Amino acid sequence: MMKDIVYNISIESFVEVQWIKWPSQDNVVKECLMKGKPKIQCHNYIRVLAKNSNSKILICGTNAFKPMCRMYEREKFSGYRLDFEFSGLGIAPYDPDHNSTFLLDNDLLYAGTVSDFTGADPLIHRRNVTNVNDRGIRTERNDIKYLNEPQFVGIFKDNKFCKARHSFQHVYIWLREQAVQYENCAKAIHSRVVRLCRSDNGGPQLYANEWTSFVKATLNCSVPGDYPFYFDQIEAITVVPYSKEQASTSVVYAVFRSPLAGISSSAICVFNLTHMSDVFENSTYGRSDSTSRQLSEETLKFRPGKCANDSRSLKENMIASLRANLILDDSIQNHFNSPISIYSGSDRFTQIAVDPQVLALDGHCYDVIFIGTDGGNILKIVNLAGISDVKMQTSYHIYTVETMNAPIRNLMLYHANSGYVDDHYLIVVSDNTVWRIPIAYCGRSHSCADCISLRDPHCAWDSQLEQCVVVNEHSGHYKQNILEGHSDEICLDASFSRVLSPEKEETTVKYGEICLCEDKKPPELCAMAGTAFSKISTESARSTLSDRNSIIFLCIGVAVLALLFGFLMGSLYSCWKMPPKDQVSPCGSFRQPPQPVYNGNNMPQYLVNSSNNVINAYEMTPKFLGRNSRDGTPVSLTVCVFFG
Repeated sequence: MMKDIVYNISIESFVEVQWIKWPSQDNVVKECLMKGKPKIQCHNYIRVLAKNSNSKILICGTNAFKPMCRMYEREKFSGYRLDFEFSGLGIAPYDPDHNSTFLLDNDLLYAGTVSDFTGADPLIHRRNVTNVNDRGIRTERNDIKYLNEPQFVGIFKDNKFCKARHSFQHVYIWLREQAVQYENCAKAIHSRVVRLCRSDNGGPQLYANEWTSFVKATLNCSVPGDYPFYFDQIEAITVVPYSKEQASTSVVYAVFRSPLAGISSSAICVFNLTHMSDVFENSTYGRSDSTSRQLSEETLKFRPGKCANDSRSLKENMIASLRANLILDDSIQNHFNSPISIYSGSDRFTQIAVDPQVLALDGHCYDVIFIGTDGGNILKIVNLAGISDVKMQTSYHIYTVETMNAPIRNLMLYHANSGYVDDHYLIVVSDNTVWRIPIAYCGRSHSCADCISLRDPHCAWDSQLEQCVVVNEHSGHYKQNILEGHSDEICLDASFSRVLSPEKEETTVKYGEICLCEDKKPPELCAMAGTAFSKISTESARSTLSDRNSIIFLCIGVAVLALLFGFLMGSLYSCWKMPPKDQVSPCGSFRQPPQPVYNGNNMPQYLVNSSNNVINAYEMTPKFLGRNSRDGTPVSLTVCVFFG
């Protein structure tokens, strides 16, 4: 995460162009320390970074638990000049570990964050960042019907054009939160999507600074069956902006994980924006509190979540009734009815980026998915769901790149103006490093059979060059088989092809001259000999892709083990608790010894794994970021590149 500084890096040359330093003032840092915060958190962590125009940049940071925002203006022959600054309350979080998100819509900034020092007041807030006196509008304070301990993961505008007002109509905020409609049951985490009207200007009088169009729905990412297996915790999203001709089929790819203890599983689900809009327009609404009353006829005429021409003219009794009906009865269903990919192992999905509608030689268009994990893996997957020629398989894992032993904080795809796939890159961000890697490793396959078995829409076998090449344009010399990967009928020399073992194939990736190791960079990287070892394989060394049956069997296995463990512990407890009368228990050795008395000097300390995984609020694609480094050393940036 950026701390006290913002870097400007050229993607094409991948060198650091310039930077803006913005550390917290000494008195602010001192106040932060006096409030009991650790020194590593008393810095200015940048959480909002967006271009307001061609010449202006908005930057907001935690500022040592005193959020601030600045507007910088670019000068013609130099760097950036500070234009003005204002309080970042309700825009950037106090705590650098809080999951926040934002969207800059012209001069209006939408933010999902917290507005107090303790993090107890979550809100979705909108204000004009060019007017320092604008209070904006927000969700109601201290009302868990709106937000209940939310973790925000993304935000975007929809692509539904409203002809009446000549503007896009809605903003969607994606999050996970504690469920409140099951107040008599154990705690449960649900993933939601909140919809707001861009034309919402707040309500009348008492509700002048609060949303009138707030409504939310539950996301369903599950393996179907008599007893569905749910992935309830959303981690990251990416919007796939299809062409105007395909606007009605635009989708959101999202990564989820299972909340069950002991089961480390992640999944990819897809949600159709048109279907989601239909659910918001047509679903019935359940009350968000424990009471149950029918909506009045007057309220029914104005549906909850509907965009009003003038929200300030709505009647107060209507607003009060609408505020009691905030959640849809119907869930937003997965577009393909089940996850397109399930991943089990020691690391988990944290990031996602999609190269949409890659045209293959068979005439089909495939979405190519890149996944980042908290173990430093990058998976490349092709989505086969929805292809009529595919009966069972919904996705195929092409390969895994192990870039670093650190959580992937962000993934971004860069498409050069040249249009050549060779000039397209995947930008990978960790705590201290920014990597640029190719989106395809076609040259690693040295035979026709190897190339065809990749099933990578970006790669094809060139029969004239006898090489596996990147597909920049379709040619009659290219050979490819995405759906099956069979090479027997395609490659004449298939019987003589050398099939490499994917688990043992290692490649050396050179980046030395482009890895900038200046004084502010980690010195240990400068001592390296200009090469880094990165393993590229068709399977992850620590995790595997599995289908829904694997998850079901895993759940059954865990249940059986839990049953056996419970039986054993129950027997031991009974033996210990109820020995025969006047007889010493043979299980006496299992009795707990007297507990020691602790004073202030010998109190035991426990390590607690925090669930507040960090999200850097990059514009349009805010991402889950795992945990921060807490080694107490300054966070520096290294810019590195992988060659294909």
